[in-house]
Amino acid sequence: MALRVIRLFIRSDAAAFKIGSTVQTARIHSGAPRNLRYGWWAYALGERTSSRFKENSKIITIDGNLASGKGALAQKLADKLGMLYMPEPDVHYLERVKGETELQDSRFTGDCSLEKFYTDPKAKDGNAYRLQSRMYLIRLIQYSDAIEHLLSTGQGVVLERSPYSDMVFLDAMFKQGYIRKQCVEHYNEIKDISICEFLPPHLVIYVDLPAEEVQKKLKQMGKVRETAVL
Repeated sequence: MALRVIRLFIRSDAAAFKIGSTVQTARIHSGAPRNLRYGWWAYALGERTSSRFKENSKIITIDGNLASGKGALAQKLADKLGMLYMPEPDVHYLERVKGETELQDSRFTGDCSLEKFYTDPKAKDGNAYRLQSRMYLIRLIQYSDAIEHLLSTGQGVVLERSPYSDMVFLDAMFKQGYIRKQCVEHYNEIKDISICEFLPPHLVIYVDLPAEEVQKKLKQMGKVRETAVL
């Protein structure tokens, strides 16, 4: 009869075994809807994440221009593969995730305005870069939520855009004279020390649509102001 010995590496300090004592737990991420806590038993018993993974346990991002149909494609792809669909976030992503009924004032969401950018992209108050910097942060937070969902449930996620493609907006803004070179340098510094901490998407799909078609669709949708920045 074979004897199997399982060695458990547990805390050696006596405090972990005191009756009535509170064992400190670790947390991953800080998403309010995902109250995940792991005590030292989780580490002693071993890693259990890989067992949740299936064939479609992937991160897929859909990129494309405005009105290119990337949102509809992302939704259909998620439904077809049994994955979670996460639409493109806006500056109020955090409030929406938390289920807040009232959106915060712009002073607390980066002090930027997408509407102002469409009407005055070269505003002297620096709105263009504040908006771009805020959107990179929001995309990074949403992407971390997607990875957390994948690791916690095993279900894959399909997103509209991601922090990995966000820099194309920065490049376009700089070429059009909406932001200064110092803004680009600051953005790249922040990006270099943040995005390196994340797993890249397994697949990136780009919906290619000519600029003329994009402008035509935007006008048909009544979104004339967006055509000014294309």
